[in-house]
Amino acid sequence: MVSITIGICAYNEGWNIGNLLDNVLHQQGIPPDAEVITVCSGCKDNTPNVVRNFEQRDPRVRLIEEPVRLGKAAAVSRILSEARGDQIIFVSADVTPEPDCLMSLVRTMADPKVGISCGRPEPIQRGRRLVSAIVKTLWGFHNWQLEKLNHAGLLMHASEVFCIRRGIVKQIPRTIVNDDAYLAVKAKSHGYRIKYLRNSQVQVFGPQTIGDYLKQRRRIIAGHYQVRSATGKFSQYLFYSLISRPNLTLKLLTGYFAARREFAGLAAAALIEVVANLLAVSDMIRRKSYAIWSISTTTKTANVL
Repeated sequence: MVSITIGICAYNEGWNIGNLLDNVLHQQGIPPDAEVITVCSGCKDNTPNVVRNFEQRDPRVRLIEEPVRLGKAAAVSRILSEARGDQIIFVSADVTPEPDCLMSLVRTMADPKVGISCGRPEPIQRGRRLVSAIVKTLWGFHNWQLEKLNHAGLLMHASEVFCIRRGIVKQIPRTIVNDDAYLAVKAKSHGYRIKYLRNSQVQVFGPQTIGDYLKQRRRIIAGHYQVRSATGKFSQYLFYSLISRPNLTLKLLTGYFAARREFAGLAAAALIEVVANLLAVSDMIRRKSYAIWSISTTTKTANVL
């Protein structure tokens, strides 16, 4: 019997997948009966070979290799359908979890009212000064918002690492970009609570150029509109929150920047956010597909540009 499933969706992640699997297997305290499923979808690098080497050495690891890239949503659905654990942890292939990150998410699921528990992504400070400040501002407010909404019982979002109860969702539409947001909305619609754990931390590699940052934000915002179209509800999307909960959202914004005083990244982040929203709306009007998206290359390296 498998107690938990850890799912990793990978496309050309040879630069980090070995470190991630080593971390998951040896630094997270996962039980001997856990399974670690890695879906390698259309990889052109050594990602499948790295995973295969781990599979040969550790029976908990299972490689699912897709010769053609089908997109992340398809990989998420594959994990949901193949998972044997009662709890399924999704962790991005390009992050580094802090010790006990994964099992703390599992422990939170002991409450049967909780459908999803999610952790805190923390960007690694690197790259050009302006971009680093923007990334720090974005993720800083993202985590601040999740924590405050968590305390208010209003959270409807996940993150770069989250645990979902098996059976809440069996598959997601292949066109979905923001799989975590979609799953959170569906869990909430089934009456489950979503819990944010600030101490369950993963280190994330943010974009290192304005171009990559804008590309990433454009795709994510378009993904929020997709979730709205598919479910009838937005997750924690900033512009929508300003309309639906203006007082609370403005309170969160002013509270965060009064506490942190990260004004250097604020103006640039706000400007890019407006541009990204306009581009995302244009993408939705033109029915642009992000099922297989263009990679922001500076997020897929541990090197500093």
